[in-house]
Amino acid sequence: MRDIFDPADEFGPARIIHVWEPSIELKATVIIDNNALGPAIGGLRIVSAASTADCCRLARTMTLKSAAADLPHGGGVAVLHQAPGNPQTARRQHLVRALAAALRSEDQFIFAPDMGSDETVMAWLRDENARAVGLPRELGGIALSRIGAAGWGLYHATEVAALYCGFKLEDARVVIHGFGTVGQNTARYLAENGAVVVGVSDSGGTLYHPRGLDIGELVAIKKSGGSVADSTEGERLERDAAVDLDCDIWIPAAGADAITLDNVARLKSRLVIEAADASLAPAAERYLHEKGVICVPDFIANAGGLIGAAMEFRGANKAQVLSAIKEKIRRNTEKVLQSVETDGSLPRHAATLLATKPIVKAMGYRRWSSLPAS
Repeated sequence: MRDIFDPADEFGPARIIHVWEPSIELKATVIIDNNALGPAIGGLRIVSAASTADCCRLARTMTLKSAAADLPHGGGVAVLHQAPGNPQTARRQHLVRALAAALRSEDQFIFAPDMGSDETVMAWLRDENARAVGLPRELGGIALSRIGAAGWGLYHATEVAALYCGFKLEDARVVIHGFGTVGQNTARYLAENGAVVVGVSDSGGTLYHPRGLDIGELVAIKKSGGSVADSTEGERLERDAAVDLDCDIWIPAAGADAITLDNVARLKSRLVIEAADASLAPAAERYLHEKGVICVPDFIANAGGLIGAAMEFRGANKAQVLSAIKEKIRRNTEKVLQSVETDGSLPRHAATLLATKPIVKAMGYRRWSSLPAS
């Protein structure tokens, strides 16, 4: 099997679009990885830097995520490059709208929220080219971030996977690396269902308490613009210390390559659930697999947000979305881990086989098809 992080293979990318408008300092990269199953849904990331290869890797993750969840969509990503720092809202809106306008004729790409973007940004995009999901309620959205679509899915993936590790979710100790919207909602759902969140981290540091943290208090601190390290409860540690905390479940929710060969040996966990796309470097995943640590891949575990976005695009309601996320993610987590248990395969390889089957079939229906070698 070809390495799924190869930036160019028989599956894609179908299109790489570089947008550059010097007069307003607009610089963006848009990847449509594969659209055999339907128009690509891709998150809009607003970040200071990202290589084309990194963008391709993220877009491929979205392709696999959509296919594994039986969605009529392909995958992609849009990265709006901004100067370091937090631009003023008016400036940010100007750049986002300019990017959307530049893609008005690109009907194979649908914007979704991602790092640095939210439902307000999606509303700007929709106003410019009508192709955006994750919208405010006033525009027909179902408030995916507020209901915690991604976190709801991650909770279900974790509950299923814990059984394959020989323990139940109740009283399991959890560390969450990254406490943005996804991390917060994941923590909330896990705590509500008996898990003990002993450690969380954000850009300001790491907070640890062996008997569990007050998730409600930490969410309130984040809403007020603070850091988890501002809490008076628990032990405050350096940001990187989250990797060293002893736990049953470690959840990376803070961006790509949180765990690499440089720090993977420090991890003290029996189960890793990828809440952020590409949060484990491939070599680190293999290392953990060889050590007997189960890793549920990103495009299986964190598909809740994408499932919700695709269903919102077709007019589904909140109850329908939550039910579909639960069913699809529990099913796929079970399938992948059964395969791992049966033949000892790397979880990502088992998950990739699951996801690529419908893509290969869809590609075969094209007028000029280029099917992967068997």
